[in-house]
This record gives sequence, C-alpha cells and structure tokens, in this order.
Amino acid sequence: MSTKYAFVKSLKEVRFLFCHTGEASAATRTFLTRAYPTMKKNNPHTPILIREAQGVLPKVYARYGSSIY
Repeated sequence: MSTKYAFVKSLKEVRFLFCHTGEASAATRTFLTRAYPTMKKNNPHTPILIREAQGVLPKVYARYGSSIY
C-alpha cells in the first residue's frame, strides 16, 4: 500500500454529501469520479460514504473515534 494515499489510522470514516445535479457540487462529483478508486484501493477498511441529496451544498465529514469533524 502506498503511504502517499493512506489515511491516518485514527480515521474511522469519511462521508461526502453533495447534490447530484447542482452546479455547486460539480467539483465534488469530478473529484470523487477521479479519486474514489484510489482512495478505496489504498484504504480498503475505511468506509467512504457517498451521499447525494437534492439541493445540498457539498460537505465532507471525517470521523475520528466517536467524534465527527
């Protein structure tokens, strides 16, 4: 596994929220299309959740232990 793309051990979950059609979420959709396979390949045991909802502004949440940042 490449350490360049490995998440830190304390990271328990990454969650992406965005709109599947909104212009504000276009960069998030492009990023995930390009980067998701690499992130998942290098972090197979860390859940990477992708949540689409109409009209939502893009956000990324990271969970470390029992806290969400």
